[in-house]
Amino acid sequence: MSNPDDTRLILGDPPLRNGLRIAGLVALVATVTPESHLGLSGTHLLRLVLLIVAVAGWIVWLLSRAAGRNDVSGVALVFAGVAGGALAPIAPAAIAFSAVAGVGASMVFDLPLALTVAAAGPAAHLIAAAAYGRSFTPVAGSAAAALAGVVIGTSRRQVQTQAEQRAQVAMERELASVEHDRAELLAERNRLAREIHDVLAHTLGAVSVQLEALNTGIGTEDGEQLHEGLRQTRRLVTEGLSEARRAVTALRDDAEPLPEQLKDLCAQNGAELNVTGGVRPLTPHAVLALYRIAQEALTNAAKHAPGAPVSVELAFSPGAVRIVVVNGEAVGPPRADAGGGYGLQGMRERVLLLGGVLEAGPSAPGWRVEAKLPA
Repeated sequence: MSNPDDTRLILGDPPLRNGLRIAGLVALVATVTPESHLGLSGTHLLRLVLLIVAVAGWIVWLLSRAAGRNDVSGVALVFAGVAGGALAPIAPAAIAFSAVAGVGASMVFDLPLALTVAAAGPAAHLIAAAAYGRSFTPVAGSAAAALAGVVIGTSRRQVQTQAEQRAQVAMERELASVEHDRAELLAERNRLAREIHDVLAHTLGAVSVQLEALNTGIGTEDGEQLHEGLRQTRRLVTEGLSEARRAVTALRDDAEPLPEQLKDLCAQNGAELNVTGGVRPLTPHAVLALYRIAQEALTNAAKHAPGAPVSVELAFSPGAVRIVVVNGEAVGPPRADAGGGYGLQGMRERVLLLGGVLEAGPSAPGWRVEAKLPA
């Protein structure tokens, strides 16, 4: 379907400007007609034909430019300029056709071709002056009018080109903004999906182990022990739902400050929390990553070194924030692998995504996990 704007006489020009051009053409014809002494025989008929050709060339130029036919537009301007130039020795006002040819040609063609089209009018004026035996002096005026038309048309073309470039830049910026927003939305979805995945893996793994233990104990354990196992299973499910809600809340700007979250986490796991440095707000993604690292480290400590003392340090320094989880020597035997948790690889991926570093390894007599993020 064609654009309604394509029906304008000149693509992108306001109707008022087109109306002024038509009005100018009518005024020019009204001026040239009495000067030309038109008629239906001899030279009078020739002048009538020349005027008709000049007017037709002007109109065809307007219409062909609207259709994007620069080749037809160029030919029409040449006819208008030549016909007007040939009339100029008899009707001086006809040099306006040469000016119009210069304007139109320079708006659609490069300067060399525009000058060639514009020169057709003065050349025809020169030839007609010689044929009529008239003075060549007015030819200079015809050439000046054509040159002025080229200057005006070139100026308008530059203005139009700059406007188109600005519009293109604005469109590219808008597209870039849309793509940026889309990328952020996809990244947010991926982060949320990763958090939910980790929570489910952690919770369902622990629930699976607990249910397996209950299944094994059926028939060998008393009712109170089975009820305690069920209570623990329910607690794991409740904690999993809370962690899922926390994963969503932590990605919002109104999430609870990290020290408060770690305080609750350490209280649940019997760990000691120490916060140093100037506490300051962190991005939601940094808060969630550090919380998950502490949670995983505490889970691993409880699993591999049950009964060992555990300490968590949150240290703020200029341009960075660091969390360190250290556990001592195990008091009892390691627990069976729960099959859940996020693992060292998961912790390392979180830190790398935020431009940080993570180190984990033995620290006599236990284990140490340290993560550092820019902040």
